[in-house]
Amino acid sequence: MKTARFLGWIAFHLDFIGRFIEARDCDSDAILLWRSLVAENPDSYTPDLARQLRSLGVRLSNLNRHEESLGATEESITLHQSLVEKNSASYTPDLALQLGSLGIRLSNLNRHEESLGATEDSITLYRSLVEKNPASHTPDLALQLGSLGIRLSNLNRHEEIGMRNRWVPLKNPSPYTDH
Repeated sequence: MKTARFLGWIAFHLDFIGRFIEARDCDSDAILLWRSLVAENPDSYTPDLARQLRSLGVRLSNLNRHEESLGATEESITLHQSLVEKNSASYTPDLALQLGSLGIRLSNLNRHEESLGATEDSITLYRSLVEKNPASHTPDLALQLGSLGIRLSNLNRHEEIGMRNRWVPLKNPSPYTDH
């Protein structure tokens, strides 16, 4: 477990300094270790595997390996969905984030209708999270609403952008406004 975490940490820092191939390789090695740990104890290590797959998806996208990136992202989503079934409160934010990433991965492959659907799914989850905790999740919802505009634009559905790009009114907007 410590080695897998360390490899993930190294991958993050390699990516930060632009060494994307080495970062991808560290992620891949970490995933192999997480898979073996999941085989022994899925309840303890599935969240770690899902997060590492998310990282690998980003790394592969940075390397313009979009099909592979999509595969890692989809596997991460499958794992996050199983985690949400067991503990919705803990894992719904991760699933919402991954669905937003799926929208990006699909857009990179010019699969714009599917990309729109993934982004809309992410927005649906973020809206439910904002209702429960606006301070934590409103920025994420805003980001996905911006992505929605991009997805609609990619489909030449410009007239819908203003109509559909609305967010949940804030109960306490003061943290998000200038004083």
